[in-house]
Amino acid sequence: MNIIQQILDFIAQLIQTHLWFAPFATFFMMVIEAIFPWLPMSVMISFSVSMMSSIYGGFLGTLYTILLSVTGSFLTMLLIFLLIRKVLAKYFIQKVENNKYGKKFLNVLENKNMTLALLLLCNPFLPSSIMNYALALTKVKLGKYVFLTLISRIVNVLFVVFLGSIFNIQEKPLNVLWMMIAYFILFGIFAIYEYIRAKKQSKSAK
Repeated sequence: MNIIQQILDFIAQLIQTHLWFAPFATFFMMVIEAIFPWLPMSVMISFSVSMMSSIYGGFLGTLYTILLSVTGSFLTMLLIFLLIRKVLAKYFIQKVENNKYGKKFLNVLENKNMTLALLLLCNPFLPSSIMNYALALTKVKLGKYVFLTLISRIVNVLFVVFLGSIFNIQEKPLNVLWMMIAYFILFGIFAIYEYIRAKKQSKSAK
């Protein structure tokens, strides 16, 4: 975390003298996050919001952050998905199966539970790159993959932008814990809704 903070401080200093670099930094931070699973999305997006808002104002800065973050994350995940599926599938199957999140996610996809897959992809605290590797190793169609990934990127970024601003995680990183609690409350509500809906459907089918 200290190394990441030092990098963010360096970027902030660089932007002070090169304002044009801010949109590129916002875009490429999400490119890097989509490649390396250990990078904290919440901290990086919150940093981008703070940086862009100081340059373009609160509304435009937040809007630019959302658009650039979603675009950078989605395009990178799509390119990685296509690359793995075409060239590196044998190598990454071992990487995914050796990762507990990747293996569980692969099992979910093999059961064709797309609702649960979307919920997992929409969790900003799980390593999206590992889950993307897992998606590339399945037989999911490209259209469905694009839908799952694009929706999850939008949800993730919006979740972090708005809750991140409420909990001020840029200045107080430990407030990520409150964001996690908020996410799991929403996740629990959705899970209960899905359970009730499934029971109603099973009763109506009888």
